[in-house]
Amino acid sequence: MININTKFFTLTVFMTIALLNPAFAEKAVVIVPSAPLIADDGTLDNEALYGTATNIILSDDFLSSDYALIEMSYGYTPTELKNVRIVSDNEAEEWQNSITHQVIAPFADVQAEAKTQSYPPLITLPRGAYLKIGEVNSNDERYYEAELFGGVKGWIRKPLVRPLRKWNAEGEEQTRKNLVEDAKLYLGTSYRWGGLTPEGVDCSGLVHMIYKLNGLEVFRNSPPKYGFPIALKHVHGTSDDTHTLETLKSVKPGDTIHWSGHVGIYIGNGKFIHANGSDFNTTVASLISGDEGYREDLGRPSTINTFGTAFPDEPEKLTVKEFYATPFTSGDITGYRFYVRVEGYAPTKAVIYPEGKDQTDSAIILNEGVEISRFVYSARNSEKAPSYFYSKPGKYKPAVQLINDEGFRPSGKIISSDIFEMPETIEVIF
Repeated sequence: MININTKFFTLTVFMTIALLNPAFAEKAVVIVPSAPLIADDGTLDNEALYGTATNIILSDDFLSSDYALIEMSYGYTPTELKNVRIVSDNEAEEWQNSITHQVIAPFADVQAEAKTQSYPPLITLPRGAYLKIGEVNSNDERYYEAELFGGVKGWIRKPLVRPLRKWNAEGEEQTRKNLVEDAKLYLGTSYRWGGLTPEGVDCSGLVHMIYKLNGLEVFRNSPPKYGFPIALKHVHGTSDDTHTLETLKSVKPGDTIHWSGHVGIYIGNGKFIHANGSDFNTTVASLISGDEGYREDLGRPSTINTFGTAFPDEPEKLTVKEFYATPFTSGDITGYRFYVRVEGYAPTKAVIYPEGKDQTDSAIILNEGVEISRFVYSARNSEKAPSYFYSKPGKYKPAVQLINDEGFRPSGKIISSDIFEMPETIEVIF
């Protein structure tokens, strides 16, 4: 038996080698109800649902493990080989093109015969699993013919499945209603870190599945991210750090809410649904003080990093809505940390001009990943925000420009904000 830490150290090395060599890439289809995807530390990172066709990375040199790397939208993650079937490009494409439905019930049996007594089921699939639906049973119209990957056929009850949805095919208003109704399907689901099914779901798994059931692939983690179709939306609260229905009037059902390490989906009237680790449940909560389900740690505007929407008013525009700095001391030196709030698809780069927009020598350039995330999503007093120490006294007018050069954009062109000057002047005194 391979020690788990040794196995995942080896997997990390394997990932590095394999990702640099495209010859390792193959196709695969998930053939278990949900395939656990394992993080480097051995914990559950995510799940891949039955019928998902994907790229997978294998290596003849990697014989000490039963694992391979399955490609998810955010990258490659290890799963056991027994969870997938290796297929050709043509087989993967044919299967993807043949899929007609997703399971919409929490769980659905595919039975050998079209009758309630048929047991055991051929397979029990979770909500979101893919399959091919055929004709109605001629003897019992409550059943569809269900074809699994590989051609095995059985029967499934009609209410347990739903035709695949194409994103926004019914227009924005109805799509938003669909998102809210699908969010409610998960109420009462237990919390499971890395979970994606009604057996257990985490906060980003919940939001990911709500959109996936409606034909849109959003990021499988709590912050919005460049390259995915959720645009940032800046929403102010009241002066006493609360939200009201008036302050939330620009937030619409189906929009997302992002905190540090947490995400939920707005359902209207100040309410949101989230899978949370506090009470290990998926529940309705409120952003409005005094409402049932209000949590101060989530409801105060200062605790919310950003709202998000799949329906931005200006999809090809980045707009700085707020740019500010807070002082801090390090020994005898005073520095400033910078924070920004923006509307539009998440930026990939930022340029901060601490000494003014004409002082390019002092520019702080933030690139994709952690740097830009800490700038855009940090709370006002976060020590992770980018900082700058001024070398001489004076009055300074910092500025910033944000850039999106690989995000989700209809035209594919690079989007940049204007250079935005901080409204307040920083006065440095030594």
